[in-house]
Order: sequence, then structure tokens, then C-alpha cells
Amino acid sequence: MAAQIDFTSREQLNDLAGKVRRIILDTGHFLAESTLSSIEQKEGHANFVTDMDVKVQEMLVKALTPLVPGAVFLLEESDTKPDITEFAWIIDPIDGTQNFINEYRLSAVSVGFVHRQEGLIGIVYNPFMDELFMGIKGQGATLNDRPIKVSEKPMEKAIISIGTAPYYEELHDKSIAALTALYPLCADFRRTGSAALDLCYIACARQDGYFEYRLCPWDYAGASVILSEAGGKISQIGQTDWDYTRSCGIAAGNPRIFNNFLSIVDR
Repeated sequence: MAAQIDFTSREQLNDLAGKVRRIILDTGHFLAESTLSSIEQKEGHANFVTDMDVKVQEMLVKALTPLVPGAVFLLEESDTKPDITEFAWIIDPIDGTQNFINEYRLSAVSVGFVHRQEGLIGIVYNPFMDELFMGIKGQGATLNDRPIKVSEKPMEKAIISIGTAPYYEELHDKSIAALTALYPLCADFRRTGSAALDLCYIACARQDGYFEYRLCPWDYAGASVILSEAGGKISQIGQTDWDYTRSCGIAAGNPRIFNNFLSIVDR
């Protein structure tokens, strides 16, 4: 049974977030200072896992387990997919593995802490740029301890980012169709290769909208808390209820563009 944590207590949640923050910083530093030694092909075209994905995940699980006894883990590099009935850690050890392999510097350690289907803590850390995004339920979001908020840009001035995983070939045409529809309406496009960072970039007003037609929970869990706490909007495409165990499409944006943006990508 999970520990009886009063997640409505600001003090208790802050204490837990502080401990998680230190763990992620230490793990991120290990990642940035380590040397990649093996790359393996996973299912699907251009879908990879490295030895560092596995090592970072193991480090996080070991360090986080004592913090909330009984909490389950939903992990990218694991075949076990537990139900989230109480507390859960949702972890992507390296979001942006292809970037990591190519030394592109846009990769992040992502951790979300949820209670049932409510995100309580989200931390996304890019150790290659030393940028740590954090959101705590009801307490706002920060980048390196400075408060952040989404932009108020209209669609015609918006920077839109997209995720286009090459291993989901059946979604290629749909992704291009959405880009074609958005192209005359927005200012420009970006593609970072990391869903977690894209969502965080909306949170800190570097970008204004993001969509991808299939993500796993570890891709978006941590960043969803950060984005929501920064005043952004996020939706699981085609779904009316939120479910942190669901692989799904994700659309996100600042409140000014979100409804129109969602109507375009959710066709």
C-alpha cells in the first residue's frame, strides 16, 4: 500500500519536490558526463535505446523508490505497465534519445509524480544546457527557479512545434496534412525531437503550440504538470478524459490559440 501522503499539503509536496529535484539534477549530471557505449534498435524504424537510457532509469528508480513507499513506476524502458490507482512515478530517462545519440543537446530527463490521474509534480531537466523546468500542483512553474508563464501570442505570431516519430509510418500523412493546414496561419514551425522539451518551451513562452499524434505517458507526464502550472492548455487528442496511462496524441498551446489550434490538429 502506498504511503499516506497529504498531497494537498503545500509543505509536504514542496519537500518531496525538493528531494526529486536534487535526484534529477544528480542523474542529469551523470548523463551529461557519461560516454555512450551501446545503441540498440527497438521496434519500428529509427527507434533506439542506448545503454545510458537503461542506466539513468535504474538510477532514478533506485533513488525515488524510498521517497513514496508503495508508489508504482511507469517506465519507458520496461515491459511492465502498472495501473495507476494511487501514487505513481512516470519516467523517461532520456527524452530525445536520437538527439542524444547525435550530440544535439536537446535531450532531457523527465519525471512526473501523479496521484491517480492528477499530476502533482513535474520535472524536466536538460543537463546539456543546464535548464531545469519544474511544476508543482497549485504552485506555478519555474525554469531554474525563476517563475515562467506561457505567451499571449495570437495564432499569426505563434511558433508551432511538431513531433513526427518516424516509427509510426501510418501517421506520416496526417502529420503533414496538419502542418499544411497550419502553415498559412502561424509564424513558423519548429521540431526539437523531444516532446518534453517542446511542452516546456510552451510553458516558458519560447513556443506557442505543439502537437504529435502518438506519444507514450512518459513523453508528456512531467511536462504536462509544468505546462498547466505555467497557464498553458493541454489535451489528449480525441479524448474527453485525461489518463496518464494512455498512449495518445497530444495538443498543447497558450490559451489564446489553443481552441483554434486543437480544432485544426484534431480532424
